[in-house]
Amino acid sequence: MNVAAGRIARSTLATWFAVTGGIWAWITHLTFSAAVVRLLCDYPGWTWVLHAATALTAAVTLVAMAMSAALVREGRDPEDADTAGGQYTFLGVLGLMVGAINLALILLEGSYAIFVDSCA
Repeated sequence: MNVAAGRIARSTLATWFAVTGGIWAWITHLTFSAAVVRLLCDYPGWTWVLHAATALTAAVTLVAMAMSAALVREGRDPEDADTAGGQYTFLGVLGLMVGAINLALILLEGSYAIFVDSCA
């Protein structure tokens, strides 16, 4: 199989989004939530905005993880192989691990909107 023919592996931007998309989604979620939480103390009816931000950034992370899984499938070589396929497999596995950690962070940070009073 020609690894360069894979859809994700063909694009440098898509490859790096697959690996780092979860990180960017988590940073966006953390920054947005910190910026909005004081406003929600004055307008508690807008709590849905935090839920929407959590859902959106979790979805972006899941897309990045799906792209990482595609990289693993496109690689088809062991990640320690000195081939382009091995490099794509390594990046795909790395993206899956990073994505899982960031998804957990996003969901844990988003759960405070359900359980904790924003004015406390």
